[in-house]
Amino acid sequence: MSAFTFIEVHKSLIKAGDAIKHNGKTMTVCNNDLTRCDFFGIKIFGDSYNIGRKKVMKRVLKNDEKK
Repeated sequence: MSAFTFIEVHKSLIKAGDAIKHNGKTMTVCNNDLTRCDFFGIKIFGDSYNIGRKKVMKRVLKNDEKK
């Protein structure tokens, strides 16, 4: 049984050090993975997450699900 679960959050809430599910893999985000574009806004691993309409699956501890 895992101590972690995934919650849906807006891409603007992702910061360096967070672990997210990206293309079916759990990946840790670093500062170089977060870019800003005038048209698409924040991009994570080069993905705009449908210009912010698609939620990002963020990995959290099961006790911290409310955050």
